Amino acid sequence: MKMSRKKTRLFLFAVAALLVLTVAMSANAEVRLIVSKNMVKVNDPALGQPSILNDFQANGHRTHNNMALVWNSDSVWVYDIRTHQWLNQQNFSAVSGLLSDELALAWEPRRVTVFSAPQKTWVVSDQMTTPITGQMLSGQMAAVTCEDAFVVYDPVLKTWQKAGDFNVEDAEIGENLAVAWDANDAVIYDLTLHQWVMKQGISPQACIVEPYKVSFYSSSTIYTYDAMSHRWSETPR
Repeated sequence: MKMSRKKTRLFLFAVAALLVLTVAMSANAEVRLIVSKNMVKVNDPALGQPSILNDFQANGHRTHNNMALVWNSDSVWVYDIRTHQWLNQQNFSAVSGLLSDELALAWEPRRVTVFSAPQKTWVVSDQMTTPITGQMLSGQMAAVTCEDAFVVYDPVLKTWQKAGDFNVEDAEIGENLAVAWDANDAVIYDLTLHQWVMKQGISPQACIVEPYKVSFYSSSTIYTYDAMSHRWSETPR
């Protein structure tokens, strides 16, 4: 039985659409990780075979899009299917980790390390004076809160920046701005300046972080910091 030209074109169009959808779903699919007692395997479709980390007893693992993260009491490893590489931070006893599209984060009780996929490097922090209480990750920034400090990773300087002697009540992170506040004051790490910006005496209750703007809400006033002009403004709430 022959198909008409119109039906043939419709059939070929449907097949092409299905192929495009399949490729798109594969591109957005999360990396597949297989963890056994003494081995970790990543199914790397570009290699056509698994990439294996031998003699590794994982205490935990995470996967996200193109990257896989595993850790034990001695080291933490990340695999990126875009570069087909395992890269590690030795002498690091991670208790947990997080992943975004371009960053991997792992932490000990008083230290944190971040992996940058574009730079293919790990950067470990100094020892904190108090335990780490919270962890945050965005597309290009990472941060942790401690009992007395807010510590942010600057991907351009490739260093951890610390705002110390600060009793963090809450914190949030965006693509260019990381913020924390206590009962009276707020601190911002501005990635466009590579500097800390502080606002005192505003008694913040909540915060909204946008790509280049931060708004702190007190009981009566909204305090807004604009990272494009590096200026503050105030409006009644």
